Amino acid sequence: TREVESVLSLKAETHNFPTTVEPFNGASTGTGGEIRDRLAGGKGSLPIAGTAVYMTSYPRLEEGRPWEQVMPPRAWLYQTPEQILIKASNGASDFGNKFGQPLICGSLLTFEHTENRKQYGYDKVIMLAGGVGYANSRDAKKGDPKSGEKVVVLGGDNYRIGMGGGAVSSVNTGEYSSGIELNAVQRANPEMQKRVANVIRTLAESDENPIVSIHDHGAGGHLNCLSELVEQTGGVIEIDKLPVGDKTLSAKEIIGNESQERMGLLVEQQEIERIERIAARERAPMYVVGETTDDMRFTFRKEGEANPIDMELADFFGKPPVTVMEDSTLEESFEAP
Repeated sequence: TREVESVLSLKAETHNFPTTVEPFNGASTGTGGEIRDRLAGGKGSLPIAGTAVYMTSYPRLEEGRPWEQVMPPRAWLYQTPEQILIKASNGASDFGNKFGQPLICGSLLTFEHTENRKQYGYDKVIMLAGGVGYANSRDAKKGDPKSGEKVVVLGGDNYRIGMGGGAVSSVNTGEYSSGIELNAVQRANPEMQKRVANVIRTLAESDENPIVSIHDHGAGGHLNCLSELVEQTGGVIEIDKLPVGDKTLSAKEIIGNESQERMGLLVEQQEIERIERIAARERAPMYVVGETTDDMRFTFRKEGEANPIDMELADFFGKPPVTVMEDSTLEESFEAP
């Protein structure tokens, strides 16, 4: 037994669109995603416990609730509020139980209201997954990447899953076709995430943590995670070294899918063999997929073909297009009760 000085890690994120469309996997991957976000804190933060918040329109679970009858139920596009509350609660708890992070608290709010012939309600539900963890204080901040360090991916294969989830979640549900929206929902894999987390835990609890930097794969998949890993230096990723579970995937789909559950690490070359031994012990798939450079470019390279992505990192992070937004005031008048 040894004592370490620790710091707390806290995280909460919404997973509204996926939970509206497919509540079980939507809430399950919401819980899984916030766990990975905390795993990626500093040079590795370990999870302790989780929370969940649900907000829907009235579920109309039983009779005798006159306030739920003020507005007629709508024709729901995917799931009813009743189905969402049951399935989402099951999904969030299921992931936590299988991964080993108990879901210990949360809250629930249902709401509908009519005012001035306008209807209000949580038709696009809110599912807020949160959690608390801790890290060794020495690992509270990420290291400074240098040229020649290895980019490592831990976790499962690439599939045509979770395509465009970040974009689809930012518009009204139903704006895209059902095929696009259903394809944007991730599928949970808590067992895989547990394997990956065990590797990170082993490294974080070592006398010397070899992790230079770590990020999780969220919306945007490898494009998001790996570009953040090499943001300070530049880097080259070999597409052919990324694991592919579906041979029909295009380069875009390999790069941008959100298959579960994956983490990206930066480590020095001499640490690879040690991490491979730990990953083999935990049965966590591990792939060395690229390395950092010093040219401040981000490149996905495919043998014998044109590079699908070869851009300056400033175009990713430093020079976003200017967004112009115009607003107007809508005058509302309300009758006294």
